[in-house]
Amino acid sequence: MRLGALLTIIFPSLLFAQSASTVVGVDLDTSVFRIGEQVQLRMRIDHDPAIRSIEWPAIGDTLGGHLEVVADRGVDTIPSDGTLQRQERTLLITSFDTGFWAVPPFRFVVDGKPMESKALLLEVRTVPLDSASTMQDIKDIITLPFSMGHWVREHTAWLLGGVAVLLILALLVYLFMKRPRPTTVTQEPTIPLYQRVLAALETLEKERLWQQGDHKGYHSRITDLLRGYIEERYHVPALESTTDELIRELRVSPLSTDQRGQLENMLRLADMVKFAKTTPSSEENERMMTSTVRFVSETRSTSELVGHG
Repeated sequence: MRLGALLTIIFPSLLFAQSASTVVGVDLDTSVFRIGEQVQLRMRIDHDPAIRSIEWPAIGDTLGGHLEVVADRGVDTIPSDGTLQRQERTLLITSFDTGFWAVPPFRFVVDGKPMESKALLLEVRTVPLDSASTMQDIKDIITLPFSMGHWVREHTAWLLGGVAVLLILALLVYLFMKRPRPTTVTQEPTIPLYQRVLAALETLEKERLWQQGDHKGYHSRITDLLRGYIEERYHVPALESTTDELIRELRVSPLSTDQRGQLENMLRLADMVKFAKTTPSSEENERMMTSTVRFVSETRSTSELVGHG
């Protein structure tokens, strides 16, 4: 008891929850900062390498209402000389409200078992004003005489843009007048997006990658197909976005809350396999394929449903 109390006094920002061989914790690089400044918040998990699945907390745009999440730098695996393996996830947070604000506990799920970290307290201070400075009156508005040269310099970009538009229109008219007569071209029927993706998923499943031990390749192929589908279906940069960026981008999409949650779970599992080198179970691999097929089937466009039954 005395040792625990002593550690709490010496390391007030180092708070953790522990279960058997797994330890979760959060810490801040500072607990006091000025309004608008940014602070790093690190979440970490020390776990046995035999752990099969880790579910990290879902992070939104804010923490507790007064703390804003500027960036989520994702999960990194930290090399360790001991028996436990460490994973860290770093958030960059800030606040524009002065006062004492609490960072709420974070909930982790390790191999299906929930674990929760302790809450943290942050103090956001205001910027002190210079008491030696004096208030200055507002100066009167000065009206300058009209100058054509000044007007041209101020509107040079618009003038050049107008000239460029006129040249482009003239070129288009010229090309339209010189275009060859159209010929009848037989166009091949276009395969709907969802059919192309489902066919690619079926081909991937027949390759039996994860059954041969290539879990990373299996999950990479599935998420590439899934992200490509989302990018073409909803016109968002899914292939270049991180999981958090993509989920935020899809908040204004036609996807339901359950569909976004299903998509986030699939992408989080794939990230753990690809970047944290987590080995999924057979059930997780099979569920990944089943969930992807269901997601594509449920979210295909209405025009594809009408045109192809």
